[in-house]
Amino acid sequence: MTDVPTRWYSRPGIWFWVVITLGAALRFYLVVFTEGTQDVAIWERHARDVRDHGLIGYYHGDPSANHPPFITEVESLFLRAAEKSGVPFRIFLRAPFAMLDAMTAFLLLLLLGASQWRFLSAAVYWLNPLSIIFSAYHGNADSAVAFFLVLCVWLLSNDKLLAGAIALGVSLWIKLPTVLAIPALFFFISNWRRRFLFLTVAAVAALATYVPPLIEDPAIVWQNVFGYRAQILHTTAGVPAWGPRLLLFSVIAAPQNWPEPLHAPILLFLANSWLIAVALALLVTWLRRSVGSVTELCATIAGIYIVVLALSDGFSFQYFAWSLPFWFFFSRWFFIPAIILAGGYIYFLYWYLCGNPWLIGNWDFAGRPYWPFLIVALRNAAYLLFCAGAIWFLISTTVQAFPNRR
Repeated sequence: MTDVPTRWYSRPGIWFWVVITLGAALRFYLVVFTEGTQDVAIWERHARDVRDHGLIGYYHGDPSANHPPFITEVESLFLRAAEKSGVPFRIFLRAPFAMLDAMTAFLLLLLLGASQWRFLSAAVYWLNPLSIIFSAYHGNADSAVAFFLVLCVWLLSNDKLLAGAIALGVSLWIKLPTVLAIPALFFFISNWRRRFLFLTVAAVAALATYVPPLIEDPAIVWQNVFGYRAQILHTTAGVPAWGPRLLLFSVIAAPQNWPEPLHAPILLFLANSWLIAVALALLVTWLRRSVGSVTELCATIAGIYIVVLALSDGFSFQYFAWSLPFWFFFSRWFFIPAIILAGGYIYFLYWYLCGNPWLIGNWDFAGRPYWPFLIVALRNAAYLLFCAGAIWFLISTTVQAFPNRR
């Protein structure tokens, strides 16, 4: 027998380490030398309010205060550290998530196992604009969602049930969107006793940092954190950033051109789009409840978030980060163009809003209400791709769950 030569992309040659170095350098540059989006200023205001008024006072004083208690208190400590050290708060805010993203790339490499594409996939993840911008530039905690989900899946794949449950629980200290994947994780576990043990440990770990503020003022914590709903994002001129209203009112027809009898059903759909998205995500999770491989679990998680991103009317740019590493387990016809189109959309939009390709300067979303054709075209193409991915996932899952019987 003769040895089959390995492809360059199936081993970590010099190309791989060049990519790793370049990705790290780009993240360092963005963390240290750029200002980030308006979320950086919002987080700094939140941190200052917690420092000045306490956590509960902050929740009462700011209706937009929607982050969990733990990460809010941590950012307040970062503000104090910034004031004492002279290091800008924006660096303290973004550096931890840039480092978490490095761990996400490493875990993605591990999850891909013996796949010949594992090093190339990890390199693409590490060097694509979405992961770089959302972890090191944007200035929010959404990239932590992907990290904790990938960590949880990797731990479960290695039969570390309790550690996986703790990872899931800790994720809820920072962001809540990991709850969308809980049903898929639940069904992946082999038996009911282990499933309920997993949920119990995850719940105890999650509640550990919520208990003190819940004891002090449960109503305000419930209202601000658990009752928060994502807002519709559009420019001051009404240009939508994403979502079904983009398809309905920008791609298909302007609002005034829709027949009068369709107005009420469309408005009803838009008002409840997030509920419809969650219901469909739960449905496909149930239909895929018997999948037993890690690869299929990751594909299920990718599909859940793709459905939510396609149908939910509440969207912020960084929400792509929730499921980005799981796209590599979805069909190639989706994840390759998704990275290109969504990555192009985000990079060129951020370039436009900052005024330069290096993302130097102040983010000016309000001052640039009309977007250039290239950005609008990339946005539309990316959104239509996510719609196609969601439809394909729903149909293929249903077909597989109910095969034709002779």
